[in-house]
Amino acid sequence: MARLADVKDMSCDYGVAIATRRLRLLLRIWTVVFVLGAIDFFVFPYLTVHILNGNARSLGMHEVVALNAGQDFWLTLAVPYMILVAAFSWVAQRGDKISAVPVQFLMLAKVSSSLTSLALFLLGGFAYPFLANFVVDGAIVLITYWFYRAARSELA
Repeated sequence: MARLADVKDMSCDYGVAIATRRLRLLLRIWTVVFVLGAIDFFVFPYLTVHILNGNARSLGMHEVVALNAGQDFWLTLAVPYMILVAAFSWVAQRGDKISAVPVQFLMLAKVSSSLTSLALFLLGGFAYPFLANFVVDGAIVLITYWFYRAARSELA
């Protein structure tokens, strides 16, 4: 039978280790999601906008106008952004300890994207795709922060 002194001196790191493993798994999932997002934006940009606009119509909200072929300047911004957030997720989870700085950059990028989308939604006529991006990127920030906060004491 364990004495109180034996139990008192035991390490209680298992909770943090679990939190770190969960954050590592989440970052790996985000890496895959963001790489797929970059591919989607590059290969199927008009289909993506069309799907978002279809949801807008069904909700009675405004649509966004997809640019014509040859006017894809926004892709030069969206695709590299998705590659960067995928890289932040991948680099953060590599090694023995999760690196805090790339996780923080990931959250900063997603907060910026989410709030920009909210501003465009409010100032640009309530177009559904902006609301959808605000909600999705906002959820990514909240989920990531929740996992990050739980594992924070173990991060490099």
